[in-house]
Amino acid sequence: MKHDPIEVIQETLTQEERLAQLAEEATELAHAALKLRRAYGGTNPTPVPAKKAYEGLLEEIADVSNCLVVLGYDGSLAKVRTSLLMTEKLHRWANRLEEVGKQ
Repeated sequence: MKHDPIEVIQETLTQEERLAQLAEEATELAHAALKLRRAYGGTNPTPVPAKKAYEGLLEEIADVSNCLVVLGYDGSLAKVRTSLLMTEKLHRWANRLEEVGKQ
């Protein structure tokens, strides 16, 4: 009998191990973003074509998203809280950029 993959992971790994997996995947996501930046920028060339680097970024986004699901951070309460934080942080980011532009 096949089990739900989320349940298998949750029953097999402790919360601490699932958090460690999230940290590992988040690090890989950061590296994929940097690789894509290099592919786009050309200042510090990489042999990886931009299309392949973009696919690598999408793969790491999927890995991080899976970790969030397995950790239980995909529920409606977490989504609402995250959405509010995202809005707040987007405004803060835009404000910082506007301030720099005024200098």
